[in-house]
Amino acid sequence: MGGVNEMKIVKFVYNYKDHEGTDRLASLDITFPFEDEEGCVEDLVTQLLAQMDPMMRYLDEDINLQKELQQFIDHEHQKCLDDYAEMLLNQAKNEELDLEAVVRNTERLYKEELLQFADRLGPTDEDIFAQSFHRLVHSSSLEEILKRERTYAKVISDMTEHMDSEVETLNSSQQKEMDSQINQLDITTTSEDINNLLAQQYTTQNFVRKRYESELEAMMGHQKNEYRDWITSQVSQMFQVSPVSTPLGNRSSMFVSQQPSMEESFTIHLGSQLKHMHNIRILSANITDLCSPLHAEESLNGLNMALGLYSSSLCGVVVLTPSILAQANKNIIKNANKSTEFHFDQMDVQLEKIEKQIRALNTSNTSSTPSNASASSGSGSSAEGSATGSPIKQHVPKLTTGDFFITKHSNLSQSHVIFHLISDEPINSPSEINSRHPVILGLRNILKTASRHDITTLTIPALLRHEMSEDMTVQWCIRRAELVFKCAKGFMIESASWGGAELSTLQLLLPHDISEELFTTLSGMVPNVFRVANPKILVDNNKAES
Repeated sequence: MGGVNEMKIVKFVYNYKDHEGTDRLASLDITFPFEDEEGCVEDLVTQLLAQMDPMMRYLDEDINLQKELQQFIDHEHQKCLDDYAEMLLNQAKNEELDLEAVVRNTERLYKEELLQFADRLGPTDEDIFAQSFHRLVHSSSLEEILKRERTYAKVISDMTEHMDSEVETLNSSQQKEMDSQINQLDITTTSEDINNLLAQQYTTQNFVRKRYESELEAMMGHQKNEYRDWITSQVSQMFQVSPVSTPLGNRSSMFVSQQPSMEESFTIHLGSQLKHMHNIRILSANITDLCSPLHAEESLNGLNMALGLYSSSLCGVVVLTPSILAQANKNIIKNANKSTEFHFDQMDVQLEKIEKQIRALNTSNTSSTPSNASASSGSGSSAEGSATGSPIKQHVPKLTTGDFFITKHSNLSQSHVIFHLISDEPINSPSEINSRHPVILGLRNILKTASRHDITTLTIPALLRHEMSEDMTVQWCIRRAELVFKCAKGFMIESASWGGAELSTLQLLLPHDISEELFTTLSGMVPNVFRVANPKILVDNNKAES
């Protein structure tokens, strides 16, 4: 008990006279400090009685035995505690006391004895909400959930538009004021006046933005609390009123979204021995279309995204980012902030946490050799994002090409999870790379992470570019697409040995501004690389002969 680490065994001896008056004894080794659990003393009494004359049970000897045993236990236990206290006092006097161990032990005792300090053993508030939402979204309440989400999103969207409008108006007036001052330079205005005006305009604009951001943050917090309380209360009422029902019909398609400008789908079978069926979809679209605000359009009603949450059929999108400072695509951040994130942190908060994790990771690696320092593996639907991939340089809180970080979403049109893959490809001239390039290895790590975390639909950039440029020739695009296709095929075959969820749909994303001729050429490569399964035609030989 109570932090006494040294245990000792003391023999208890009970002297008694049997029914014939003969002196007898029964003994038992007892460990101290004594753990006084319910029924423990009674068990010891039973063990001692088993050693005694059977007639003593009928002479009520057990009453006296239990009394004497309890006195012995109380005395020896207190003596054990006194010896422990004396030891601590001597250690403190000799400056040998381990204060950290005392604090840890005291904390443990508080957690074990006092309810308000105990570790929570039941489900957390997050678990309760997740279970409630999952149950409710597969019931007749689904339409009501989506309607409420659309109402909330409209409020945030209106506030955001009002902020952008006011900032734009302010920028316009400030620009006119600045142009007027510059025209008067060296006449009635000095360079110092212009610098002061610039500082004043910046302060005013920053104040306006901060005011709106504060209002948006407060509104999102209010909506999130209200929404979660409503979800849990609806589930409670559901059990009181009627059983769960699922009124909606076919829900097999995960996507109800803007139609891409061009697309083509294939069914393939991969595997050395046991073949697995996969869907390959090649499409041309803007990457932000796959990460658009969920309730911005009527077609994006949130049905499929809501049904996919807390399921084993999550959707992931790989987004290339040239930044090594864990900065996501600004348009995607803007889209994610156009409505309240009810299930995870807002994207800005997630990115702040990721930056802290990267800094902490680099701090922990400061004593390591740079070539041996590597980031932790990225997590899927359950973890804030982490970096993973190639090594991270010492002392620098940055990522390198091939690393990626993860953000989680419930308010984007086609993305539960976004893999932000660090790549210098989008900002450099087209170059030739091979299968061992860090970005290709980063794609492999992403597929591995997706497999482990129930992400069954994954979109990857087929050219490792999100936009076309003049120096991306047809031949370069063909070579790059062939490399990515073959590597993706190899990773998918390899994924069978990784365990976890099977990738059912792989989307090969081409830039939205690709030409129709080039799209046709690249889509024609898919059957050759992946060896699309063709239907077998069976011929009746008897009919053929007749």
